Formats: sequence, C-alpha cells, structure tokens
Amino acid sequence: MSGFLDNWKPVDTNKEPSKQTPKAERMIEQTKNLPSTSEVTQPIIVKTYPPESLLENMQSGMATGFEETAGAEYVKEQFGVERVVIEPEKPKDTLKPVSNGEWSYPQSANPAAQAIAIAMSSHFRDEPKVLCGVKGDRKSGKSGIVNDSLTDEEIANGAQIWNLDFDGGGDSTVSAHHKDKGDNILVLNPWATIKNARAKVPFDYPETYNKTMDYLNYALELAQKQDEYFKLHGKMPKPYLKTLVFDGMDHWLHICGTAMKIEDLELGPNAVAVSGRKTATKIGRFNWEFRKNRYQAAMYVFQELARLNVHVYVITGLKPSYDKNGNEIMGADVAAWMKDTERDLEQLIEVRIEKERDANGALTGKEISKAQLVFNRTSLRLPEPVIIYIQESGTDGQWFGYDGLKDGSFESDKDTTIVSDGEVNAD
Repeated sequence: MSGFLDNWKPVDTNKEPSKQTPKAERMIEQTKNLPSTSEVTQPIIVKTYPPESLLENMQSGMATGFEETAGAEYVKEQFGVERVVIEPEKPKDTLKPVSNGEWSYPQSANPAAQAIAIAMSSHFRDEPKVLCGVKGDRKSGKSGIVNDSLTDEEIANGAQIWNLDFDGGGDSTVSAHHKDKGDNILVLNPWATIKNARAKVPFDYPETYNKTMDYLNYALELAQKQDEYFKLHGKMPKPYLKTLVFDGMDHWLHICGTAMKIEDLELGPNAVAVSGRKTATKIGRFNWEFRKNRYQAAMYVFQELARLNVHVYVITGLKPSYDKNGNEIMGADVAAWMKDTERDLEQLIEVRIEKERDANGALTGKEISKAQLVFNRTSLRLPEPVIIYIQESGTDGQWFGYDGLKDGSFESDKDTTIVSDGEVNAD
C-alpha cells in the first residue's frame, strides 16, 4: 500500500504541543514523499449538464433575478457544471411588432359580443330619426303631406309607405293624387268587422286591436331584416319600408278603451254594452292602466321602428277643451290623443286652416292650410310655417305639400312659405 499512509508517523500526544513537530514542517515533509503525477492514472473528466427543463427554468428565471444570483450558482454546485447562458432568440424580421395600445375586443360567448362586432363592421346609415306627430284641423292635408313624402329616386328604388288608415280617407287620397304610386303606397285597413247581421255595432274592437298590432309587429320584423340587409350590402333591398303612417290616433285611443272594457274588465260583449254611466261607475282609477298599456304598446313599436330608420308619422285631429261649467273654450282645441303622447315624439307638426276675411270681417272663401313645426328634438331651429295648399271658391286650388318631410329635415328650399305682406313664396 502506497500513498499518504506510507509516510505517516505517529505523534506522541503525551508531549507538550511546543515540543511536537510543527504542522508546517510536517506538511512539507509529507509532500516530499508524494508519488509523481506521471505515475498516477488520471481520472476521466465527464462534463455533465443539467436536464434541459431545469436549464430552461434557470435561464428564464423562475423568480426575479434567479438566474443572475444564487439560483444558478446552486444548480452549478449541485450538478458540478459550468453555467450555460442561452441568449434569447431575436425576433424574426417577418414578425410585425405590436405597437403600444393596439388590441382587439376579446372573444366571448355573450351574444352582445357578436352584436357589437357587427355594429363596428357594418355600413352606417346617415338618417335622421323621425317619429313625428301631426295634429290639426280636419281636411287640412295632414295625411296628404305624408303620402307625398317620397322622392322620385326612392320610388324607383322600391320605397314604400304603409298607411294604417283608421279615418278611411287614405284610399280616396291615393286614388285622387297618387295613382302612379300604387306599388309605393299601401293603404291598410285595421278595422275588424263583426260577421253578424244583427250585431249592434259593426266593429269587433278586441279583434281590431289585435289586427292593428299584427300590422305593427310585422312592420317591425321587416324593419329589422332590411336594416340587417343594409349593414351587409350598404344599400336598401327592393322593395323596402321607408315610412309608416298611423292615421287616426284618436280612433286608436277609443279602440284601446273599448277593448279594455270588453276584454280586460269583462263589462259587456260589445261596444254598446260597455257604454254609458252604468259601466263607467265600475271602472276604478287604476283600471285605466289597461287602456294606457294597450295604447303604449303601439307607441313602443313606433319608437323601435324610428330607431331602425323607418320614418313614423302618427296623425290625429283636434278636440275642444271645456271649462269647469262644461262650456267650450274657443281657440283652446287640443290633440285628440292620450296626453302623454307628445312626450314620446321626436317631432311635432301642427296644421291649421286659416280662413281669409275681408275688411268687414266676412269670409272671402279663401283658405290657406299652414304646417308649423312645433318642436324637433334633433334641432333647435323652427322654420317658417309651410303652406300646404291654398283653396279659393271658383278655382281648382293649389297643392304645395311639405317637401321637408322627404329627407326628414323638416325644412327645404322647395317648401312654400309666406313672406311679407302675405305674399306666397312658391318655388
């Protein structure tokens, strides 16, 4: 046996430390007797690397600064390897760097996400919102100005006016003035009749209510479809619904009230049976909510149609106001619709007939119908009154119409107005 033990000398521990051989001398003595390194077989040096996953963690840094400090040294010490530093791969030139703030909405199962995506990528319709009330004197041209609100281009492209005609004057107006627009103006009869020869009243009010709502709901369904078509193609389909006219809001109010008494309160089988003081005393103040809810059902559809860029016009006549003694107040006529109707409108037009008188106060037989825009939520401007027609005894009269209704601006250079001294400014 050779090596360190061959030169080992026992140490007498009984001697004092000062008399023992100094440690440095012993070390020198021992090194003199070491074998030559050429005579000793050299061990094979194996350079081992840690597992790749550990190396990746070491380089990526499982904790902040781990690869720069004690973490890497610990791995080096445990595996007996030198630290290997892998430079991060530089981005390829083909990759486009993302600029700060650039991102897109996240994908979501919420159906609103799809609706938002469609809205962001669809064509935009630069159309004014039109939900206009028209109130005024009888035979003043209220229905006529709306039926006359299609441009030649719109007629060629298949634009339509649907006229729900409670007053019964729509057919005569179209046949007299719009025979060439038979495919563009549809007059719809919302009344449902009772098929019983001995019926006390000819109309079925609950069914009339249902029939009217069927028309409105179908118009809403159509408006939604044609709006989707425009968003995809940037143009309207052919044909399409441009304008819906609800001609007779005073009739609608009566229909809702009568249907309430027949169907909701079950006070009688028909309009005659539920009329008079006897049934009126059975109606409490809160029961009138049935009528209001029925009435508002149509108003909600009007608002949605207007949001979908369909022009909506609701028309009514005027009714007199009375004082506390039951006397009519002259000049205080009000619209014959529910009092909250004007709250939901975007625009309001009042049409009045002015009858000309001579110096002595006698009627001359000349009448002028004027349309005044009372308010417009989309604009603070109120244009001058528009002359709809002038009628005079012994003449054919003149129809001017209201050109500002065609584009929903309610003001046009082609409109006829009154200038100074009563002179008519006609284009």
